[in-house]
Amino acid sequence: MGDDPLKPGGALEGRLFEGFLRRLSETREPEPGDRIGAWRVVCELGRGGSGVVYMAERADGAFSQQVALKWLRGDRPVPGGREALARERELLASLDHPHIARLIDGGQTDDGMLWFAMDLAEGQTVDRHAANLALRDRLALVAKLCRAVHHAHRRGLIHGDIKPSNVLVDGRGEPRLVDFGISRMKGGGLGSSYGLTPDYASPEQRAGDPLTTASDIWQLGHLLADLLADEVVATDLQSIIARATARSPDQRYASASAMATDIDAWLSDRPVLAHGGGLVYGLTCWVRRNRALSLVTATAVLVLVGGGAWMALQLAEERDLAQREAARAQAALADTQAALARAEALGDFLVNLFEATRPTRPRDQLPTTEEILSRGAERALDPESAPAVERFGMLLAIGRVYRSRNLYDDARPLIEAAVDLVETTPALRPEDHARALQLKAHLMISDGDSLDDAEALLLQAESLLDDEHESWNLLVRIRIMRTWVERHRGEHERALALVEPLYDSLYRQGKLSDTMSAALLDALAGLKGATGDQEASARMRSEAIEAYRRAHGEDSLGYAVALANSVGQERILGRFEESERRAREAIALYDRIYSDPVDYRAVARASLARTLLATGRYDEAFEAMDLASAEHAQALGNEPDRWPLRYTRRGTFLARIGEPGDALADMERADRLFREEDGFDPRLIATGRMLLAWTSCLAGDGRAGREALENLEHAETLEGNPRNRAQLAEARAACYLETGQPEPALEAIDAALEAADRPGNLLVLTGRQLLKARILKALQRHDEAAELLDQAQARFREFELHDHPRFAQVIDARAELADGRP
Repeated sequence: MGDDPLKPGGALEGRLFEGFLRRLSETREPEPGDRIGAWRVVCELGRGGSGVVYMAERADGAFSQQVALKWLRGDRPVPGGREALARERELLASLDHPHIARLIDGGQTDDGMLWFAMDLAEGQTVDRHAANLALRDRLALVAKLCRAVHHAHRRGLIHGDIKPSNVLVDGRGEPRLVDFGISRMKGGGLGSSYGLTPDYASPEQRAGDPLTTASDIWQLGHLLADLLADEVVATDLQSIIARATARSPDQRYASASAMATDIDAWLSDRPVLAHGGGLVYGLTCWVRRNRALSLVTATAVLVLVGGGAWMALQLAEERDLAQREAARAQAALADTQAALARAEALGDFLVNLFEATRPTRPRDQLPTTEEILSRGAERALDPESAPAVERFGMLLAIGRVYRSRNLYDDARPLIEAAVDLVETTPALRPEDHARALQLKAHLMISDGDSLDDAEALLLQAESLLDDEHESWNLLVRIRIMRTWVERHRGEHERALALVEPLYDSLYRQGKLSDTMSAALLDALAGLKGATGDQEASARMRSEAIEAYRRAHGEDSLGYAVALANSVGQERILGRFEESERRAREAIALYDRIYSDPVDYRAVARASLARTLLATGRYDEAFEAMDLASAEHAQALGNEPDRWPLRYTRRGTFLARIGEPGDALADMERADRLFREEDGFDPRLIATGRMLLAWTSCLAGDGRAGREALENLEHAETLEGNPRNRAQLAEARAACYLETGQPEPALEAIDAALEAADRPGNLLVLTGRQLLKARILKALQRHDEAAELLDQAQARFREFELHDHPRFAQVIDARAELADGRP
């Protein structure tokens, strides 16, 4: 049956916590009366290999509450534990289910120990409780657990250690799954050995493969088998266990919800999908389900011959099916009629906008887009213009148009009115509420508002969605936007974990629209690249481009964006010609779509500039980057000459081609503009000042550079982004070398080089290799420096860039080393 159970609350002793053991420290255990965070220890409930579980009560007087407090121990403190815990608490904010014990609080003690306060889930472990239950009650209990696990899976969470001691049943007979306190999202680096309980480890866990939702389904099947071990199990019930515990994850239930549905079917005497069985099995189920009728008609059934018996079965099944389908159809018809009425009303609304005209306008002249939008906004905001349900559609439609045109001040009152309206209109569905919240969050992110506030809206929107197919596309849209928030924080792994489960559960099952399939692929491609899987990223980029082509054709915005997003990926993989081709095609598409400056085209121009620079076409690269910076500034409402990013980008280009003096002049100008203007993101300011320090040291002013790095504000924002973190390491290496400290310089440049080890990062890698060669030369390690420069030359030859100006600089540096020149 798995692990020995502990006292009530001791079931929190789950293996899911044990991944922290390697990073914890031996220290004095808490005692009754000790205070940990806002809690005072009352008594010990149980202990195990990973820590001790205490009953604790609120100690700060805010309110009265008892919790199960788990204190973790090990052999050294947890570095960054406080930040890791904060991230987990954010993750679990959306996990609210009556059959899952909540994580209430958590923190790190002064000596570096992690602790977690969870719901005090008192009761018996499920195996002890089930010993006194009838078969049907045991099955109903497991079905509830399946739905709780499915709730977590839809939010990207995997338990990984479902076993009897992690399921408590309270006095009302309700189960609660515990030890979700430090669950990790799928794809977030959770290995199969993490939290391994041998008896309940799925085959892929034992093989060392990454955890997936299928591992939880296997454990649910194993739990069901254990709970039924003393029963004579019917063959169709055995089929449920066999499907759930199939050795191959692909042969298990597609979801925990599907497993619950089969259990419900068995409980209601309907055919179990996992069993198959054909008509004979179906007839048996029908007889069980209609026992009274079957007794009355038993004699008649006996005299039926051949197909007559099967006809009776088919008629009964078709009657049941027809009744169910009729109910569904009636609900669908009502939804369809409502949707048609709303669409017709919105259509009439748009036609009326076109028909409205100023008396002075010529009869053959159409109103401008601005006039249509302005009049539409005015009518949509007028409570007397239409019923609330119709106005809701109008508000969202025009608000989306304004937002897509970067007219955020015009979009905001419309979208906020839509949110207010949906909260006071019962006829609007929860999905409508979710859509309005998602659009408001999108506006907030686009307009630079609080990311935390936007994320809270997205979590609220996701909580409103159900498991019906109408919600799937909106769920993907919400999750993609949540990845924007995580990427902004530098949390690429967490962002990937939000959307990667949807690839298997929705995209591969064909449950998404073509548009959302393409959007999901595009988001996954970017995150795969950001987390280091460049080949997977390139493959998904190509799939996304093809999906947009199928959905909207090659003249669509989605196709152009996907194409532009793939430019950098092709460059990183060293496919320079394809990178340039895609960039130019995307820019040409944007030229057909947009006449005014737009950030989409600016980003594509910048990507083209980086590809041109990598191949040594410097003049073309600087021209493309100047065009990109000017358009980007104009699209954001800035004067190009007063936009600091214009100079940080150009300065970075200059530094990469070996012109540190000119690079420093641009960085100094950018720094002045950052200081003169308000409202810039602190991350941009920190990045600009880090680049200023880097170019100062490259240009020979090591003291100024070191001072700038030591006084760098918001440096923590750079550490969260892998590219900025590597650039910061390179800056430190240059400044250490310039101030006569080659040993720490070598350590810093090695960290920077590790992040740049991709074929297409040609100039970044070459610049860092040249810097490392100088450091090795200062340490009198000339042979290593020579070998490094030979590697740099080989890379240019590999790409047949023999005429590249940077290649010539590498050759010169190698010759200087051979000659013993300084």
